[in-house]
Order: sequence, then structure tokens, then C-alpha cells
Amino acid sequence: MIRIENINKFYKLGKGRFHALKDVSLEIGDGEFVSVEGRSGAGKTTLLHILGCLDSFDSGTYLLNGKSVGKMGDRQLAAVRNREIGFVMQDFALVAQEDVLFNVMLPLYFSKTKRSRMKDLAAEKLERVGLSDQIGKKVSQLSGGQKQRVAIARALVAGSGIILADEPTGALDSGTGREVMELLRGINREQGTTVVVITHDAEVASYAGRRIVLADGVVEYDESA
Repeated sequence: MIRIENINKFYKLGKGRFHALKDVSLEIGDGEFVSVEGRSGAGKTTLLHILGCLDSFDSGTYLLNGKSVGKMGDRQLAAVRNREIGFVMQDFALVAQEDVLFNVMLPLYFSKTKRSRMKDLAAEKLERVGLSDQIGKKVSQLSGGQKQRVAIARALVAGSGIILADEPTGALDSGTGREVMELLRGINREQGTTVVVITHDAEVASYAGRRIVLADGVVEYDESA
């Protein structure tokens, strides 16, 4: 469960500051598939970074599975990111010179998982995303769609109950983008994984069961499909 109340975020801008999020409050329940939409500068990515424990906030409350994120130190935040949240980014955020298996195993290197178990878990998630036959290839040899599937497998491997996806189809052609969104929807429905997708694309947003629209740092619209 994600719950934020009256979140405010400011950025320094010259001699002044920019109010990126303004008293934003929302709840995202376990197993929801949510899109967060808005124009450039609306606050989408700022919200994603806060939800993903990648950035701090200036005021308000953030409870993640009942725990207060604002009270956590850097080490606790890193542990939460590794254990509870999987990230899927527009640029894939993979280690290009390493192979597919290494990239999917990467979150497990920060846990006490045995290497043999790490390989088994990674292979299982690669099978789920349809890439069992690419396991030994370098990431640099893959197509864009395959890279995004590797990123999704990596997001799943640590048992994360939440996937945060920032413009996951932005670097893909329309057909491949639909395949990626179908995969995310299937994972959401089959495994009960909470999926939050940041997008400016109405077609991508249509896969979600709930749409949230940000405008100038405030929630303009929040409604289930």
C-alpha cells in the first residue's frame, strides 16, 4: 500500500525555488494498475522519484506498506528500493556490456541470496518475460523491446510487490510498446503486482485500471476506468 498525504517538493531555481508538487495526496492499493499522466513539468517524474524512494520531499507524509519513508535513513531507503520496489525506465537502465543473466540478477547481489539461487530466480523471471533463449547474450545485442523485457524481469526478481515504470514505451515503436504494456498488465493480473506507469501517452494510460492526471504539481483528475 502506497499512501502519501500533503506532499510538497521544491527545487532551487536561480535565486528562487520551483514548487514541483503542491500538497499532493493519494493512495494506491495493493494490486492496482495506475497511470500517472500530465504534460512536461506537471510533476510526474518528481512524484515517481518520491514514490520510489529516490528523492526526498520537503513536507508531508509518505507511508509505504505502513512504514514512514520520511523517517528512514539512506541505508534503510536503499534496502526498501532493493526489496520492495522494481523500476522500469525509458532508457532501460541496464549494464550494456554485461549479459542478460547478470542484469536480472543484479538486485540480488545486495541480498544474502546464494549465487545458485540467484541464477534460478533470474532464469525464472526471464522465462516469464519470454527471454529464456537470450539468457547468455550481451544486453548490447538485444532489441529495444528485449531490453525492456530484461528490465521488467529485473524489477520482478527480488520479489518486489511494486513496479514503477517511467515512460516504459518511450524508446519503442508502437507495436513493441503494446507488447510491453500487455506484459505489465499480465504481471499485474496474474501476480497481483502493483504497477504505476508514468506516461504522456493516452494509449499507454488505457492499460491502467485507474488514471491520475497531474497539472502544475497538483492532482487534477483521479478516477478508475
